[in-house]
Amino acid sequence: MTVSHTIDVPFDGDGAGCGGLNWGQQHILGATRNLGSPMNMCAVRVLEPTARLEEFVDELRFYLNRFQSMRTLLRFSPDAPPIQEVFAAGRAPLAVIDIPADADADTVAAELAAEHEKLPFDEEREFPIRMLLVRQTSILTHLVTVLNHFATDGAGAFVMYEDYLRRDPATGLAPHPVPTHPLDLTAQQSTPAGRRQSDSSLRYWERELRALPLRPAREPVAGAGARYRCARLRSVPMLLGATRVAHRLRCDVSAVLLALFATALARAAGEPTVAAQVLVSNRFRPGMADIVGNVSQTGLFVVDVGGATIDEVVERAQRAVTRTYKYAYFDWEQWRELVPRIERERGAEFELCYYNDRPSQRSATVPGPEPSAEEVMAAAAVPAPITWTDLPFFNERLMVSIDSVADADAAEAEAVTLLVHADTWFVPPAEMEELARSMEDLAIAAACDATTPTGLGALERSGT
Repeated sequence: MTVSHTIDVPFDGDGAGCGGLNWGQQHILGATRNLGSPMNMCAVRVLEPTARLEEFVDELRFYLNRFQSMRTLLRFSPDAPPIQEVFAAGRAPLAVIDIPADADADTVAAELAAEHEKLPFDEEREFPIRMLLVRQTSILTHLVTVLNHFATDGAGAFVMYEDYLRRDPATGLAPHPVPTHPLDLTAQQSTPAGRRQSDSSLRYWERELRALPLRPAREPVAGAGARYRCARLRSVPMLLGATRVAHRLRCDVSAVLLALFATALARAAGEPTVAAQVLVSNRFRPGMADIVGNVSQTGLFVVDVGGATIDEVVERAQRAVTRTYKYAYFDWEQWRELVPRIERERGAEFELCYYNDRPSQRSATVPGPEPSAEEVMAAAAVPAPITWTDLPFFNERLMVSIDSVADADAAEAEAVTLLVHADTWFVPPAEMEELARSMEDLAIAAACDATTPTGLGALERSGT
């Protein structure tokens, strides 16, 4: 889509300098490179007819002045790790796109967001924020904001916008200084305390990986259709069932969903010990709640679901995920060397599924009103279809994501939206669907019977 013209917005912020990447930045840069996708985050804002261009010049300037991550470029060299450079002053473009009077502005804005979601940033020359205004017959209709995922995660994007909304109307400044910038984390992680944290986390990873039961390697089998696929299940009974269990156990819905995932995965593998990589937001750590940057890293979740009820697995999973969170803060470059070394020494590759509960990364999923068993069964009597999407590429064997919880619109009941991404040469579509349906069935059964078993016997782990 052609830009009509750009306005160079000057900025003058506090703080500048160069430094290495912190652990969260290392993680997200590695993820985008492995996936072959920029993973840009896009937001579309519908504007009031009275919106003025100057408002958005001020908004872009606010982000650049306040957040060092928004005025950071990367420096790459073939024989050294990447370096980040924060600029104290400079300019960034605000784009204006004029569209014909008969065009559908909503459609244009959506297409613009879709285009820029996949358009990589030039990380050595382009600051990690793009703002594009759609204008129709001299009226601004939409703002499309695009953020380089390297610069921040979704929670950090919310922090940016909330700070903008809370700024002083007279001075245009936020009510408090930024507590932590990404370069601050780089410095903290290099201290003796930071190194001790990383060493402790890596020892946990090594201990747990060495104790996992070894499984025969699964050989790829080519199937018909696209190799990489996503199965989407929007399940009302899963939400109702998980909510009922959460009320019974006085926990949040995300804890129940984690237990359902662990049990379904164990059933699929036929083994009671479940290991998965869980995306952990480190915003619970001191000084990191409101950082505009990436602080998520992979944590190792290990739980035994054997000889237990689903209710007991919820409690076991809560204890296990506490360890996962405690040890999901480490030097990513060292971790990247650790895992292959253990695989070589044990003579087996760890095929760890990814689990990502996206809503819980921002806050715990508090259960809504407690449904009755009859309501759960009534919802289960109307099964939702699984919809399929072909993917151009997917760099993991299997990933299960909770995309949203209770995201109802006016026409639909509240539901859990479950996504199962897979390389179908290793995890065929039938197994993808079975995993999703198994989570749903377990939620329904556990909601109606607190003694619902996992169906797997206990088995002690042993390592080499």
